Amino acid sequence: MSVTRTQLTGGPAYASFNSQNIQFAEDSTVETASVTDVISTSLYGDVDEIYKDLIVKATGRPLFYDTAALTTLFPYLSAAVGTVYPGATAVPCNWLSNNGDEIAIASAMIGKMPDLELGVDGPVLGPMEIWGLIPFGADPTTANAYYTLSTGVSYTNPAVPGTAVLGRQEFTAAWGSATGWTSFQAQDKWTISHELKLEPIIIQGRTRAFRVTSYRVMAKCKPLGPTMAQISTALYAQGTGAAGGYRLSTNAASLIITGSSSMTITIAGAALKSAGYVFGGKPLRLGELGWVSTLNIGAGSTPTAPLTLA
Repeated sequence: MSVTRTQLTGGPAYASFNSQNIQFAEDSTVETASVTDVISTSLYGDVDEIYKDLIVKATGRPLFYDTAALTTLFPYLSAAVGTVYPGATAVPCNWLSNNGDEIAIASAMIGKMPDLELGVDGPVLGPMEIWGLIPFGADPTTANAYYTLSTGVSYTNPAVPGTAVLGRQEFTAAWGSATGWTSFQAQDKWTISHELKLEPIIIQGRTRAFRVTSYRVMAKCKPLGPTMAQISTALYAQGTGAAGGYRLSTNAASLIITGSSSMTITIAGAALKSAGYVFGGKPLRLGELGWVSTLNIGAGSTPTAPLTLA
């Protein structure tokens, strides 16, 4: 079978979303797989499928930590439970390749915020997902209701804004005021992950939006600084404060992770949840620690955001 030169298309891309140009550290993808229901019969078994839903999923790993783009990449940090995304006005997202191929998503939202991997090696942001839904008021039978495919689109390399940094640097942490925790560091990297729950709003079998039902943060590292005894005391695994039913938030404090040249990450109400120790000829003694953000609901007023980025 013959192959022509025009069949060998390809090339990297960047995303344009919410007035921000997002460049990627690795290859990115856009998937447009339909959601279907299987038609099953007693006589023949599974015989067919029916079209039901579609969510376009675009995935990429942002290269830059851009303070001007934080509200775009991390929209749920202070979102109230029950908030619906996307908003009333559709926000498009364009995936533009340097060969002129483009996928223009009609109504986009952040489906997965990037985790943070804080250290001197590798990108500081993990993979993210942008989801494409059918715009409010649109019908799936309309051409290009979800997305538009184009070729030969004019391409210009995006500029890197002055607010963007690579973010690869040394980080120091402070947690509360107890001895051993006012200044310590990770042996390698900090990992900040999101525990975000988005509940789909489905009308006639088709996803129209998502509702925020919960959000909190987990921070992990193998530390250098505190002792085993100080870790055991902060963990409240035994002794005073370890009784069943005791709340983690009772002993929580802000965990502040500061970069040597830029970036400050604050986990509010951070409580130490897990700890471990390593025994061997090569590794250091302290294993991975895990903090989870908490909220003292008895305090009232406006809740503090679990994660603050600067």
